[in-house]
Amino acid sequence: MARRLPLVVLVGRPNVGKSTLFNRITGTRRAIVTDVPGTTRDVIEATASWQGVEFSLLDTGGMFGATEDPLHELVAAKGREAIDAADLLVVVLDGQEGLVAGDHEIVDRVRPTGKPILAAVNKIDVKKARDAAAQFYELGIDPVFEISGEHGLGVNELLDEIVGRLRRAPSATAQEREERETAIAVVGRPNAGKSSLVNRLLREERMLVSDVPGTTRDAVDAVFRWHRRDFRIVDTAGMRRPGKVGRAGPLESLSVLVARRAVERADVVILVIDSTVGATDQDAAIAGEADRIGCGIIIAANKWDLVKDRGPTFVREFDEQLRLKLKFLDYAPILHL
Repeated sequence: MARRLPLVVLVGRPNVGKSTLFNRITGTRRAIVTDVPGTTRDVIEATASWQGVEFSLLDTGGMFGATEDPLHELVAAKGREAIDAADLLVVVLDGQEGLVAGDHEIVDRVRPTGKPILAAVNKIDVKKARDAAAQFYELGIDPVFEISGEHGLGVNELLDEIVGRLRRAPSATAQEREERETAIAVVGRPNAGKSSLVNRLLREERMLVSDVPGTTRDAVDAVFRWHRRDFRIVDTAGMRRPGKVGRAGPLESLSVLVARRAVERADVVILVIDSTVGATDQDAAIAGEADRIGCGIIIAANKWDLVKDRGPTFVREFDEQLRLKLKFLDYAPILHL
């Protein structure tokens, strides 16, 4: 079994710039970035490389600080799991806001783990932040790096320190891993059960699951192994009709855009249908996008336990209606989950 890459985890209060820094280090736009505190909910992971050293980078949801997110406790629990698995922690701090009680709280939480800790004071491109940077030495973390995730200032120095702390074990190149992985995107309408399905496949509670539609915002991926093959599975945000997305605001519009990018990168798309509702026009639109791109498609009729007692002919009638609605997917297998 291949040795996993060293794991670096970004932690900090909501809206300190963790996602911006994550995108900067990984060279991607995987993490959604907005001014809305609590935008990141799930743990987002990507491979990063610096000076020939590869590592996995995790962006966690804001664990501390004031937030009105009803799923904050779930977000915090996922963040704690990531901290426990980390090889190195980077505490991201808001230089513009200055040192606050929440920063002390998170350092007090991570210090007892015994993991190596670095401090990154973000938004240093703002004069107010540069003037206030010295106060963060009160946290007792050495060294403290002054950075701007948005503009890249000081990020190279932070990366030099990160790779200097990591194990330099030989590992497969990013290209080799990509060649042997099959990319799977799990798509569907909000609250169809996509995250529950991904958790079942991974055999762990990796994705946040709740009854709140729109719980998943980022396209969150994880690697698992099945019958000696590696799969990278991506749980995407639920895609609603364009009109509804527009009314929901820019955050959901960004989520849908990220989900569409995940479909474009996928080898196989799993279209999750809510069996209690059946296929809808929006399901057909999502499936049509995947079909147009040329992905392999599997139709997963989820929540089947809620409808399986509707009589002996229900399965046949359900599948017939599904085929009628998605007639251009006559090649796609239907699974009842």
